[in-house]
Amino acid sequence: MLDFHHSWPYERVASDLYFEECPFCHESPVLLSIKKEAIKGAFEGIKTHIVMPCCHEKIVIENMDSDYIWATQTLR
Repeated sequence: MLDFHHSWPYERVASDLYFEECPFCHESPVLLSIKKEAIKGAFEGIKTHIVMPCCHEKIVIENMDSDYIWATQTLR
């Protein structure tokens, strides 16, 4: 089971994913640049990464569900 400190909520608007606030620089809202294939893989537990467009920090996604992105590093 993944630790809740490694999760961050996201919102889906049409086919775009947003963080209400960046976990690193706290800018809001942040459009995530992630491909549909990577999203599908993350739902299946395949690791992928995203680079935050606001501060260029990297998040390695370990898993994803309909509400949260679960990362390998602490986000909270």
